[in-house]
Amino acid sequence: MTGPILIIGATGTVGGATLRALGAAGAEPIAFVRDPERAARALGESVPLRVGDLAEEASVRTALEGIDGALLCSAHDPAMCEQQLTAVRAIAASDARRIVKVSGSPVSVAASSPARTGREHLAIEEALRATGRQTVAIRPNTFMQTFIDQAQAVGHGALPGPDGEPRVSFVDACDVGAVAAAALLADEPPEPVLEVTGPEALTWFDVAETMSSGLGRTITHYPTPPDVIRQALLGMGRPEWFVEHLLELGALMCEPKAAEVTDTVERMTGRPPTPLSAFLGDHAAAFPLAA
Repeated sequence: MTGPILIIGATGTVGGATLRALGAAGAEPIAFVRDPERAARALGESVPLRVGDLAEEASVRTALEGIDGALLCSAHDPAMCEQQLTAVRAIAASDARRIVKVSGSPVSVAASSPARTGREHLAIEEALRATGRQTVAIRPNTFMQTFIDQAQAVGHGALPGPDGEPRVSFVDACDVGAVAAAALLADEPPEPVLEVTGPEALTWFDVAETMSSGLGRTITHYPTPPDVIRQALLGMGRPEWFVEHLLELGALMCEPKAAEVTDTVERMTGRPPTPLSAFLGDHAAAFPLAA
């Protein structure tokens, strides 16, 4: 595609990675944002902006004027499904030809999924296809960035995680953004669903071992029952809906699907996916030793 591309969710992790990958490829993406001052600080003054709100269909319609392709991505939030369906209605009324949606993990997206977000992502995917546009749903496995959220525990030498030894093909969110950019720029649309994973399936024990090697200190994985995780997260002030979301997804990590490894990153971008060791090297400063 060569026309203008709108990035919905440009200030988020995957949206920002997509925007950067598009820029590196010579495209000039436009960021759809709610707060232009915050966006300028996060993205730089040179990125063109269109201001609006995913909760307001009219503003999304306005932002889509003259747009050939769009990324649909927004943060996990109780209003995620409603807001993205609002965007889908705006897309249906626009001239946009190709839409790439960042969806849920391969193990969670199903009509019978025990994870609410998995069911919601599927409903949004189906609504997008019903618009008649070229649509690509990107289903990334668990992000390596989730370990940064555990930096405080890691600083004390601990890596909490699920009971047992589930294996997960963790993926760098930057690789997901690179795949999304490639899907938006491809001359012909890729297959309608792209499952995106890292290069290998790891247990949390493997992750702790890789962290120990990469960070130069001992990190120990502590298998933790769901009820203990729930109480710990609630005690940290995390919203109840977010805690339940994490526990729903955590339960799915025991499924064989969570360990599957795909060639999507290399096939779409021409380079292999980022291994955990390289990710930790790039983000070592995010894991300071506790004082």
